[in-house]
Amino acid sequence: MAKRAFTFGVRLRDKGRTVRVRDQGGASGRYVVEDEQKGRKTHRRVHTSLQSALADTASTWRGRLH
Repeated sequence: MAKRAFTFGVRLRDKGRTVRVRDQGGASGRYVVEDEQKGRKTHRRVHTSLQSALADTASTWRGRLH
């Protein structure tokens, strides 16, 4: 039986700011959170689990409100 890698990605956009979650690629099992904002350097954080990547994304996205 053939196995395929789980494909997962998130992109949230608002007023020139984008937060993405994507698989780092390969069989590494790592996820990258990219926080991009117009006029600023893109911040990238690598997580070893999807749960921690999503928690980081939620925290980052909520942080834009304050």
